[in-house]
Amino acid sequence: MSQVFRAEEIAAHNTEESLWFVYKGRVYDVTKFADQHPGGVDTLMGVAGKEGTVDFDSVGHSDSAKEDLENYLIGTVHLEDSAKLGAPVYEQKTSYYGSAIILIMVAICLFFILKP
Repeated sequence: MSQVFRAEEIAAHNTEESLWFVYKGRVYDVTKFADQHPGGVDTLMGVAGKEGTVDFDSVGHSDSAKEDLENYLIGTVHLEDSAKLGAPVYEQKTSYYGSAIILIMVAICLFFILKP
């Protein structure tokens, strides 16, 4: 990985003639692959010039697809621009706070319902 790209530069590559996207903080130029993509070029256009981690992971790409993606790696996102593009999924932490509140509320309700 030799280059670090700013958000503005990545965003400018949002056409079929120059199609970049970001996956987990890394920048990929998939222009040459667009016509071969099983989901079609329109699928890739949805993430062109943008953070595409959520989209890529939500489709459930195979391990071989993830390995093939490395052939299109051209650099990384500048640290200062990570927030502009959105945090990659792998950096997000799971919060169980909402689940804990629900469990507490259920326990309180059961206490009053089952109280002799």
